[in-house]
Amino acid sequence: MLNRKKAIIGAGGVAVALTMALAALGPTGAYFSDTEQGSIDGTKGSIKIAGVDSLDLHFTNMLPGELQTVSERYTNNGRSPQDVWVVFNNAEALHALNDEGTFMEFHLSANGTALFDSANLNDNGDGVPGCSGDPEFSPDGCWPLERAYKLQENLTPGSIGQVSFSAMIAAKAVGQSEVGGGEWLPYPVKQQNGPPVKATNAGLPYQIVATQVGQKPSL
Repeated sequence: MLNRKKAIIGAGGVAVALTMALAALGPTGAYFSDTEQGSIDGTKGSIKIAGVDSLDLHFTNMLPGELQTVSERYTNNGRSPQDVWVVFNNAEALHALNDEGTFMEFHLSANGTALFDSANLNDNGDGVPGCSGDPEFSPDGCWPLERAYKLQENLTPGSIGQVSFSAMIAAKAVGQSEVGGGEWLPYPVKQQNGPPVKATNAGLPYQIVATQVGQKPSL
């Protein structure tokens, strides 16, 4: 009797352990499932501008009272639409042009639209007739050429535009050198009330800059 009771107790112990293990599994049971893998990818846009022609432009044998125009085409070689700007990136050369006052006339246009016109290039900002006049463009006003101008908005990839620069030495200009000729727009120039300086360069450097639509170039 003693041995049989032990056997029953032993069997009861196994039954209890099995019941507890089944309870731990919970009521989930088996189920079917299927998974499809996906990913998120994309491409980066790009901003790139290129001159169709050489970016070096030349006024030739300029004479007082005779307007000359030079033009440059540009194209969007990037993958994204872009705004296009012209930036005059040399402060000394830009001041030399604006220092010409009424002795030089200058015009800037893009794709047939005038962006800047002035026959009184003065960046002193005061004491010059016309400086506080009509804010609209006028060759008679005192309008200095600024650092940057937007040439075109939202230029699509592969599209081409054109920028034009026009300059004229004023008819009142006199006093050419003994041999004549010389370089247009030497710089740097003497600052107001400053010591004499010797010009070491000539011309008006510029950049064609492409930016993301709605953004301005760094100056």
